[in-house]
Amino acid sequence: MFGGPSVEHDVSIITAQQVMAVAGERHDVVPIYVATDGRWWTGPSLLEVSSFAAQPPTGARPVELRLGRSVPLVMPASGRFGKDQELRLDVVINAIHGTGGEDGALLGALELARVPHVGRGVAAAAVTMDKHLSKAVLRDAGFDVLPHVRVERAAWEADEEAVVARIRGEITTDVVVKPATLGSSIGVARCRDDDELTDALQLALELDRQVIVEPFAAGATELNVAVLGRVGEAPLVSEVERPIGGEAGLSFEDKYLSGAKGKGAKGATGKDAGMATQGRVIPADVPAEWRDRVKALAAGAHAALRLSGVVRYDFFVLDDGARFVINEPNTVPGSFAFYLFEPDGMTFDLLVERLIEIAVAEQQEERSTVRAFESALLKRHIGA
Repeated sequence: MFGGPSVEHDVSIITAQQVMAVAGERHDVVPIYVATDGRWWTGPSLLEVSSFAAQPPTGARPVELRLGRSVPLVMPASGRFGKDQELRLDVVINAIHGTGGEDGALLGALELARVPHVGRGVAAAAVTMDKHLSKAVLRDAGFDVLPHVRVERAAWEADEEAVVARIRGEITTDVVVKPATLGSSIGVARCRDDDELTDALQLALELDRQVIVEPFAAGATELNVAVLGRVGEAPLVSEVERPIGGEAGLSFEDKYLSGAKGKGAKGATGKDAGMATQGRVIPADVPAEWRDRVKALAAGAHAALRLSGVVRYDFFVLDDGARFVINEPNTVPGSFAFYLFEPDGMTFDLLVERLIEIAVAEQQEERSTVRAFESALLKRHIGA
């Protein structure tokens, strides 16, 4: 499943094309595309990125999720005398970045429908999608995070000057403005003065109902690492990368439109390789103890947040290695962060296989959990 009502919609299409290409070598892949208007579509044509030049995509058929059925995904009959066609799926791989997918909304629907899916855990997904909430949970679990100020759209609309004054009362250095529930660096801006701060807040609050404002991490080294696993099992931690971007961090253009050469899921280069196009150094050219430290912290955060599947954790290393700050977790990372596992011998197809195994194991664990028990409460109320 991919697309979604999100500003990261196009990124999701590229990630899904990569996943479907490698999964199709061993499995029957059924693409399900969620358009920006919320309608769902399927069909073999969605295996080709060129189909998305039109909306609805060329050759696509509508599909619906109908809760309460043994087979909940259905292609409705196309004519008066036609019949609905059931889509019998073993596992759903959620490749929707951002709103509607990464925030737990889709996972909740799939759990109600009892469909096994990658990235199980509605609560974990919702918390990690919200930068304010994820910082609170990580801080409570003992991890170092940057301080921040949260700004609600309603407060901004009521009094812009008061919001700026409140931020400056807490952070006197350059700041970074981030929409609280978006990814791919969309709406993120470094601000050096109040005019830039005002402009950045205005834009970010058009994209999200809340934003966070952090001090700019001057002199930080950015390091990223991915973790693959589920609760109760030892995770697999990837190699560490040092992304190469501007001083304010990687923009959307840095990540997806740079045109830098990188190997994609099927040897693609440039824009077709998704996150593989991003400039990076793997393994990160930093002291070995730094890499070991972020690997350990990422594994710990994965357990603390009770996440399942593959998650990329972004770090800032400050004060020449004295501080290791978790910037944010990404529960549906671009390209599923396959390029971070490749140096250790896990190819993209093996990563997808492991994700499917985790989804099935999570579903089995859920089925072993008691959800109902005998109660005399109703009998008392109906007089039986």
